[in-house]
Amino acid sequence: MTTIGTSQEGADEQTIRQIALHAKMAGADVHHLGDAGYHGVAVPENIFAYSIAIRGKRHTFRRMAASPLR
Repeated sequence: MTTIGTSQEGADEQTIRQIALHAKMAGADVHHLGDAGYHGVAVPENIFAYSIAIRGKRHTFRRMAASPLR
């Protein structure tokens, strides 16, 4: 498990992408992004960038479009 929880969650998207790729190279299966980007919520753009770096666009868009009622 890797975590981003000590003020990096508000970093620019390129930094988040680099952190994500390094975590993937290290073999992390679980990724945790903290909530200090905005007050109590991680920055949505950084979650999106992290997801694309880890899983790719196809998987990220497919998961975003999936119904929560399945």
